[in-house]
Amino acid sequence: MQQRKPYLISKAFNQYLWASVFTVAATQIANIVDAAIVGNLIGSAGIAAVNLSKPILQAFFAISCLYVPAATILTGIAIGKGDTRRSGQLLSFSLIVSFVLGFLCLAGGMFFFGELSHALCPSETLYPLAADFMRVTIYSSLVQILMYTVHQFVTVDGSPRLVTYSIFIGNIVNIFLDIVFIKYCNMGIAGAAWATFTMYIVCILTALPHFRKKGTLRMQMPRLQDLELGKLFGIGLPLFFSTALLSVQYVGNNYVASTYLGDNGLVALGVCMQLFAFSMIILTGTLRTIQPVGSILRGMDDSMGMLMLMKRAYRFLGLCLAIYAAALILMPSQIAALLGVNDKMGMQMVVTALPLFTFHIVMQALLYNLMPIFQLYDRKHLALFLSISQTLMPMIVFYLTRGNWLGFFFGQLITAIVIVVWCAVLRRRDTSLTPIFLIPMKKSTQVFETTATASLSSLSQTIDQLQTFLRQNGISSRNVFHASLCTEEFLKNIIQHGKAHAIDVGATIADGVINITLHDDGAPFNPIAFAHDIPEKIGLGLTLAQATTQSIDYKFLFNQNMLTLKIGDPAQ
Repeated sequence: MQQRKPYLISKAFNQYLWASVFTVAATQIANIVDAAIVGNLIGSAGIAAVNLSKPILQAFFAISCLYVPAATILTGIAIGKGDTRRSGQLLSFSLIVSFVLGFLCLAGGMFFFGELSHALCPSETLYPLAADFMRVTIYSSLVQILMYTVHQFVTVDGSPRLVTYSIFIGNIVNIFLDIVFIKYCNMGIAGAAWATFTMYIVCILTALPHFRKKGTLRMQMPRLQDLELGKLFGIGLPLFFSTALLSVQYVGNNYVASTYLGDNGLVALGVCMQLFAFSMIILTGTLRTIQPVGSILRGMDDSMGMLMLMKRAYRFLGLCLAIYAAALILMPSQIAALLGVNDKMGMQMVVTALPLFTFHIVMQALLYNLMPIFQLYDRKHLALFLSISQTLMPMIVFYLTRGNWLGFFFGQLITAIVIVVWCAVLRRRDTSLTPIFLIPMKKSTQVFETTATASLSSLSQTIDQLQTFLRQNGISSRNVFHASLCTEEFLKNIIQHGKAHAIDVGATIADGVINITLHDDGAPFNPIAFAHDIPEKIGLGLTLAQATTQSIDYKFLFNQNMLTLKIGDPAQ
């Protein structure tokens, strides 16, 4: 018997993955280059000063995480269901809220700048540099939040490559202006912050043209009663806590390093956090793939596709983390030198810290990759625990061990143990849930799933299996005939004209109605639009399908055709 294969899911994953990875890579490489430029033009104190300013950037990101990722997840689900009105309302709501909150962050940050800057910088030696960088960072709050919002919606709307292009151009501008502002304009460390400010504006301007294209999201006046704000903020709350508490973690870690390890500890922590941020190329690229692809699969109620997606994500994540961890453990001194650490004591501290901190990086990524699947299936309490514990526990153990670099890893290990036990308890209550991911899977007798190759022999076998499944579920001979005939006609069209490599065929039964899904990676073809625009060219197959189905729904997502047929009588 043919089984469903992960080919099309992997293809969709790869389409988003590499665009997302390149997007995050461009950002994080630019951050590393930023740090290297600051370290070499200003000194290792500049690296520490930039790190002391990270809680401000993290706070802006946390604010946007309260609603933007959740809004894009709900937008993806709406796209999967074909609800363009709801997706447009979510876009409009997110842009309005981003503008208002960005302005409030700018005003509030400048009003309380003195108190904020002194609270974030415990070292009087580093304060002048840190304050200069923080001031401009606050100026950038509005454009930073708007950039993140625009990029997230462009991605979920099917143009991840445009976001990659936008980030790439913006970071080229950023690196160029870093050198110009610091070295030639004598702006000091503030020049690096102004270069980043300019980058945000460039990124927004290069991404906005997406919404001028036909078939993309369109802004619609949001109605609060239609937005389900409780659900939106319920999804966003765990990610908000995670990112907001990361600001607390930055402050706490800086305090511990300063108290127990001195200025050299702050330098080593700055290097570790830069490399932690660099690991986000792997993790964030994976997360930004799971969110749009997973939300659309969730909208289509494709549990098997979701499981395939998560397995593919972890295979990629595990391989990349293994390579990255090996580099950090084997080459700490070379990495430190690249980032501008040139004094002996600082170098010794980095060589001690980095290999131990690497275990924290790996565990953090493996755990946090569970966040989107918990959000998609409304595991609010589990997601909230993960977001809070994974952020605070490493800092707490780092403090309790008085600056022992392994404390970060042990904090993550405690979180992992609780998650595993929690998931085991939930699975005992509901045996349909998969291990760890907790995806509810339907019984094999309730769903038909297979992957057909683009050949007539595979088509015949698929139709035979579909007929057997329908008969076993009590479908009348008449509807079995209609379902198999329509499916066969569309499959023939895909094989003969679409030039597809694989076709996922699925069927479920609800109240006597047969729902058949056909997904393929062939040439785009919308049978509904074709029948409407060129009625004289409708073939026998499409004519029969229109006559024997309740409805035909078509979408083109992930560069794949997605056709849904409803056949049967609900009163059967």
